[in-house]
Amino acid sequence: MIWMFVKRVALMAACCSGLIACASTPTAPATPVKPPENIDGEYRGTSTRFQAESRACPHPGLVRLEVIDSRFQLRWDGRVQVDGAIAPDGAVTGGGERITLVGRRTGPKIEADVTNGDCGLHFTVVKRQ
Repeated sequence: MIWMFVKRVALMAACCSGLIACASTPTAPATPVKPPENIDGEYRGTSTRFQAESRACPHPGLVRLEVIDSRFQLRWDGRVQVDGAIAPDGAVTGGGERITLVGRRTGPKIEADVTNGDCGLHFTVVKRQ
């Protein structure tokens, strides 16, 4: 009886050390892992105004963003740059100096709203290839 126990322990030890091929249950083929998408690069597009409670509001127009390490800066006006970040789930957030930036990245496109409470711009940019 003890001899069978010792034999089983020895067999299990040999199996785990790789000396004897252990029987294993078949596993389903692994699904290929999609490589992370590189979101860094140059994005270009336009902005439109959705709020203007003051004459000092920034003007809509052409928008160019350079995304580096999932971060970018958006020009609010001639003096102010708004920091932005893109999360792995596509959420775009940022802000500075009473300014809020909220949006979403979907594939090669970023859409977001930037506002300070008195002025608001909506922008859409697409990644250049």
